[in-house]
Amino acid sequence: MIVSCADDTNTIENSIVTDNIATTADTANRIESNEFTKNLLGSSFITTEGKALSATTKEKMIAEFTAVNKKAPTVHGPYTATVAVPGANPTDVKISYAQVGSAYPGTGVYIADVYNYYLRAQLPAEAATGWVESVDNPGYSNYTTQTIGFNSNMSTANGNKYVVANTYTMVLKYNMVGQLINAVVPAASGPKTFTYYYLTL
Repeated sequence: MIVSCADDTNTIENSIVTDNIATTADTANRIESNEFTKNLLGSSFITTEGKALSATTKEKMIAEFTAVNKKAPTVHGPYTATVAVPGANPTDVKISYAQVGSAYPGTGVYIADVYNYYLRAQLPAEAATGWVESVDNPGYSNYTTQTIGFNSNMSTANGNKYVVANTYTMVLKYNMVGQLINAVVPAASGPKTFTYYYLTL
């Protein structure tokens, strides 16, 4: 994973973005921040000008956070994390593909390999909430329905907070009569860059 930051207080450790400032937050704040983020973001998105954006923009997140906490947050970011092309999983899946415009390949049933671009970025302990705002060159949020976009949420594990997101691409390998297709959909293969933010009190 490649990470670029607005300041130099963040480092890369084991493919996870972390903050060097060692602070702690109590369990109640973690639970509240996870519920807050879940209620605002869910897993929805919109697409505009080649970027998939979460349904909740940065401005709305800040406004909602301020309303809930009666205090304006400090916004950290944007941070970017680039996820390399993952291994195919699952493989040899039967997919009913709907052609987009007149682009190749046409509508039909194909045998495909699925690639899940998965981001799990660790946030500092003082982060109240975080979200993924966009992914460059997005894939599918759901490869079975070919819905363009990405999925995003917050999670906690072992007392650590993470912003998590993923998007899928597919290689349509063969059609049902065995003809070689090898078409990458919905976008060109290659690394994908996720942009995210987090808020502190």
